[in-house]
Amino acid sequence: MKPKKRFGFRAAALVSAAGLALAACGSSSHSGQAGGTSATAAAGGGTGATIPPPAKVTGTLSGPGVTASTITIGQITTTSGPVPGLFQDANDGLDAYVAYVNANGGIAGRQLKVIHVDDAFDCNTYSQALQRLSTQVFAMVGTFTLEDTCGQAVLKANPNLIDIEGEVLYPGLYEGFPNVFSPTPLPPGYATTGYKWIKDKFPNDITHTATLIPGAAEANGKQENLTAESIGYKYVYSRIIGPIETNFTSDILKMKSLGVKIVDLGVSSVGIDSNFIQQAAQQNFHPDAIIGAAIYDSHLLKLLGNASIANNVVYAPLAYSLYLGQDRASVPGVNTFLTWLDRIHPGEAASIFTVSAWGSGMLLTEAMSKAGAQVTQASTIQAMNAITSFDSGGLTAPFNPGQRVGAHCMVIAGIQNGKWVRIDPKSGFECNGVYHNVPLSELK
Repeated sequence: MKPKKRFGFRAAALVSAAGLALAACGSSSHSGQAGGTSATAAAGGGTGATIPPPAKVTGTLSGPGVTASTITIGQITTTSGPVPGLFQDANDGLDAYVAYVNANGGIAGRQLKVIHVDDAFDCNTYSQALQRLSTQVFAMVGTFTLEDTCGQAVLKANPNLIDIEGEVLYPGLYEGFPNVFSPTPLPPGYATTGYKWIKDKFPNDITHTATLIPGAAEANGKQENLTAESIGYKYVYSRIIGPIETNFTSDILKMKSLGVKIVDLGVSSVGIDSNFIQQAAQQNFHPDAIIGAAIYDSHLLKLLGNASIANNVVYAPLAYSLYLGQDRASVPGVNTFLTWLDRIHPGEAASIFTVSAWGSGMLLTEAMSKAGAQVTQASTIQAMNAITSFDSGGLTAPFNPGQRVGAHCMVIAGIQNGKWVRIDPKSGFECNGVYHNVPLSELK
């Protein structure tokens, strides 16, 4: 029923930053409140301005999960199985958004509630959970799973079931499923913007690029490599690596002998990234740039031990504001998100999963506010299809969720003086690239 080849956002940020990082650093579990959180639980504050309250929903609500006092939404994530806690952060992000909404009066006077379901990294468990929730919830929100390919039959049979995934991994869901959305749609392909920034900074280096691609993310790595090649990059060394490899000395020596100047770790985990950076320093291999989105991770500096070895060499092109906190004082959306995350799950570091689940909640609220006098699942889907610019309150670059178009605007983060900093632009996003679409046929 389901293809085995994995696609999607960057298993880079998915299995990589979450899975292997959690395996290396230890997973965590939470007993945070999923719904009904009152403003009294929101004591405390953040740093900087906050975004306005959620968009008001004024229409008459009806549909599954709607009562006179509550609206129930569902979320399926992988939180047990081979990598315990894999996408627990997505639960945390949605919990934080629900608390934020409820403290601001809820939706049309109703408190949001969440049913969290763990699919245990199992196809049948995911599809059965989706079927069960289809009659219990108004919308699926913030789902994060590698099993989303398994829900096709349920989604086809329930065309009014709103499915806002934190990230759509199976690209087939971008076509033929008008009820499937993401706040950060990433159809097959990638943005050239980050690669262009590196090219402008190191114009003579791009024909001496190397890459290491985890086998589980092979398709993801290929679409990023094809994007880079579309603007002149040449990969002189490439290897598909195993899921538990930790020693890259032989790769480093080959890269060194080939005169590699740029190392593209775009779809590798933070654990792999840290091992590579440490081993490169040990072998006196000093490329001008080591790049990748998943490398922007709160664990990296701790894993490196000596963060100075990453100074002025590690760069992370991101379609996100710097949600680890660097943009907190200047981007109200980042401050609001981090404030509520800390209130509901104190001490938890932000991740791509918390951000995307929060954004999924925001997308649902915005669509419901635009659904007209009768707010049903069908009218909300219709309103969501008309949302062509969405940035999760400034947490992300502008995406087009209604037409499922990827973003080409990015921030370049980097490590300087042992810390993550915003390098370019000084504020907002750099948008001088394009979203390079890659046909699925080229990824098989």
